[in-house]
Amino acid sequence: MPYLVALLLMVFWPQIGRTAEQLEYRVGVEQVDYYPIFSAVPPDNQYRGYARDLLDLFAAHEKLRFTYVALPVRRLFHAYWAGQLDLVFPDSPRWDVAHKPSGITYSQPVLQFQDAMLVLPQRRGEPRERFQRLGFVRGFTPWKFQEEIAAGQVVIKEAPNPEGLIHMALSGYIDAANMARQVARFHLRHQGREGGLVVEPSLLPLTDSYYHLSSIRHPELIRRFDAFLQRERQAVEALKAKYEL
Repeated sequence: MPYLVALLLMVFWPQIGRTAEQLEYRVGVEQVDYYPIFSAVPPDNQYRGYARDLLDLFAAHEKLRFTYVALPVRRLFHAYWAGQLDLVFPDSPRWDVAHKPSGITYSQPVLQFQDAMLVLPQRRGEPRERFQRLGFVRGFTPWKFQEEIAAGQVVIKEAPNPEGLIHMALSGYIDAANMARQVARFHLRHQGREGGLVVEPSLLPLTDSYYHLSSIRHPELIRRFDAFLQRERQAVEALKAKYEL
């Protein structure tokens, strides 16, 4: 009998090992501080926020192991497209369409948000040309303003995080700050400055945007994630409430 057990282990152990390896995935995330949605910054690149809790909950339900790999945005997607990462968050089928490879599978929307330009209340309604210094969180690309930048009509100022960007806008160092309305609302509330900045739609019309989880190598994992979002809808909504999203 011991001989038979040893023989069976010799035959099936490689397969068991491969199965175990398949349960561990490298998740690419942006090396950006965009809390409360997500944050991963040097020196430790510790991933935190709503996205981390959501992905950890998914992994726990599906008995998966996730390793979060934080990289600057351009490096992140180059590594992903080169096959070095199993999943990426956030992603969108609308981003960088001209350069991305085919065969990417996207999840259902993970989070809805509105990208906005925020200004001091007394400046709302001023002519567009009066807004020349635009602020962005470091790591985000101001692609919606490329023509104005090229023409020298605006200059871009960066802050390491949303809190810093809000401070720059409140102090008048910049004319407008770019971030999701939900992120701005969270930080203004926690700074005791609700209403301190308002949306200026003439700079950037408000439209709904969505973050997705994506994968090139594991479309089946995206299907499992979609099923998880539907099955655990109450838990997902509880996480959104926790992070005031």
